[in-house]
Amino acid sequence: MPERAKADDDRRRSPRFHCGGGAEITHLPANGIFRGALRDLSLHGCCVDSTLLLDCGARAELVVRVNAASFRALGEVRAIRGRSVAGMEFVRLSAGGRAVLADLIAELERFQAAMNKLRPARREMDAGSFREQLEEGRRRATMLRQRFPILGSILSADGSEESVEADEVARAGQSRIVEAQPVVIRVDLFG
Repeated sequence: MPERAKADDDRRRSPRFHCGGGAEITHLPANGIFRGALRDLSLHGCCVDSTLLLDCGARAELVVRVNAASFRALGEVRAIRGRSVAGMEFVRLSAGGRAVLADLIAELERFQAAMNKLRPARREMDAGSFREQLEEGRRRATMLRQRFPILGSILSADGSEESVEADEVARAGQSRIVEAQPVVIRVDLFG
């Protein structure tokens, strides 16, 4: 039986991309389906974190899911890290599975390229320039509130007394300002 691979032992034939997703693992000969979390993916294999204890050289059927895409492959364990992380090489893939995998890798490459462009720009902004931009934004907000005192007021659409009161309050410079709550939209690119 092959020995466990060291963490720095890297024999990959293609670049790997960190991504989220899942994998259903069926150890061969079949003894049940286990679920695992996908850590990274390449054209020739993947890294899966699972409760299934596999040995180097063991074969398993994998159903890999990333976003809405999925493919089935026969994999062989090439490396074990810790107690639950297995580096799997894809031994067999159907033509359709290969096409899905190639599309996923192309998408991950585009995403990584975009992230690599953003990183230097983010590093260039130091804390001082960030504070300056924040203060400039506050100054602009204050100027807008002074020019348009009705901003932030709650007005009713029917022109009732409440609306008239709000107009009077706004003219007096005491508008009812409602603190805006940021809208958080969670985007899961890989799951």
